[in-house]
Amino acid sequence: MLQRIETSEVMKRAYKFFDDHNANCPTIERISKRKQGDILVKRRQGLIHESLTKSFHVILTEYVLSYNRTTAIMPEGMYTMDDLPSMHTTHGRLAKYCRCSSRNVQNHIDRLRELDMVRTKFHGDKKAYELWINPKFLFETKTETKIEIGQKTPEMALKGENAKIFPDKRTHREILEKEKKNADKLINQLGVNNHGESNREKGRTDVEGIQPLNEWVEQQGEIKAGGAAAAQKSDIVAQNDQIRRQKATEMLEARMPGMPKGLDAKYWQMLMNFWLYAWKVVYTHRKFTKVQQEKALVAIAAGVFNNFVDKMDDKQWFEYYQFQMAKLDKAARHYDNHPLAYKPDPYAVVIPGKGYFDYENVKGFVGIDAWIKKDSLRNAKKRMEYSEKQEEKMKRCEALLRTARRDFEKMRQEMKPRKEVTGKNQIALFQYYNVIFAGMGTKWQEKFCEQYLDQQARDFQPPKYLKAKRSRQMADQTPYNHQPATIVNVDDLERFGLYDGDGYEVHV
Repeated sequence: MLQRIETSEVMKRAYKFFDDHNANCPTIERISKRKQGDILVKRRQGLIHESLTKSFHVILTEYVLSYNRTTAIMPEGMYTMDDLPSMHTTHGRLAKYCRCSSRNVQNHIDRLRELDMVRTKFHGDKKAYELWINPKFLFETKTETKIEIGQKTPEMALKGENAKIFPDKRTHREILEKEKKNADKLINQLGVNNHGESNREKGRTDVEGIQPLNEWVEQQGEIKAGGAAAAQKSDIVAQNDQIRRQKATEMLEARMPGMPKGLDAKYWQMLMNFWLYAWKVVYTHRKFTKVQQEKALVAIAAGVFNNFVDKMDDKQWFEYYQFQMAKLDKAARHYDNHPLAYKPDPYAVVIPGKGYFDYENVKGFVGIDAWIKKDSLRNAKKRMEYSEKQEEKMKRCEALLRTARRDFEKMRQEMKPRKEVTGKNQIALFQYYNVIFAGMGTKWQEKFCEQYLDQQARDFQPPKYLKAKRSRQMADQTPYNHQPATIVNVDDLERFGLYDGDGYEVHV
């Protein structure tokens, strides 16, 4: 059962956190040049201002209302103390209650996120998001622990996302004389020597076994007899880098699952790449242990790759692997467009065959094949419709080119024009067709211009192969280069004895 949130107690813990944070903020000193002389200005950086406190109070009030409404509606056991309900809101909605702009609310949310007081999860176009308040502020623990903030305060103040830092009204000013001696003295007091190097103590690292440079060099100098010169700093740098790499390798090996016995290395690489990519694009906010990863790899090997028993060469296996990766991209786009959709576990947890990558689960990863087939049929239909439209357009444009050619020829021969182009001269007729073909596309407009220039070069006379049959016969231009037929009188052939009465020719 979820606990009750006491708003007053939450604000007490929050105020204590703010006060401790401000008390640990560092003081930065700088020199400001003024007419009356150089001024030493001391300023606190990283302070939490009152506006942020008011915004947190409004956010807490809205969260408590959402928390109470959710716990009243949802059945018992839906949420636990480790998985608290979230508040769905936007910057604009909170800005109305905070009495400020949406941009200020966004800056305050970012600042609270840096302080680890709230946690957000954005959806869609990042306008609507879920918000959780850190449980250590919401509920009182049995043993109140001191909140450690001193180590993070300088970094958050200087290198946070919100780098805007305005001078505080309450600053300490000290007038200094414009003299070289005082300036050198001031520089030495600030911790910088004459060579421009800082005298401040180097920060320690959190990696076990790594030693700061200054301490290591001092120890090396003490070890050497006779106060010999200390060793080079590059040695300790190389040693620290080696320790870091070794620890990173050990951590990575502890998390990576082992390769099954008897599996080829190339198949293992395909399997691991597939699982890591699925973890990245599908299970983005999930965390899997080494045992869980091994179970997921077993499910993927059986449900996706059929345990690599299919007889295929390297090229076919690579094509199959690429196809499965494309299916992962399709699944990732689906979950991006539906952020509230349920994502099943990669392997069966309770009921066998209900894992996302199990072959028996037709609603899981295997079901994407049906999506792809459906998309391919739809794309093929669209391509066919597009080709039919293009063919119809080509026929229409070719007919329009023939009509334009005949209109220019009729105009040249002073024949009666069509009704649509009546009263147009040559330039007006060209502009008329140029506008029409411009709507058909650049390709057909260029074809019309080429045809017009060709006609203009021939003085708009039709080519011989396009003249009428009667005109070709009058011009002694019969088709296929045949000569006109010769008419012979049969009586003349009989008179000369070249034709008998039975209809046969007499060959001499």
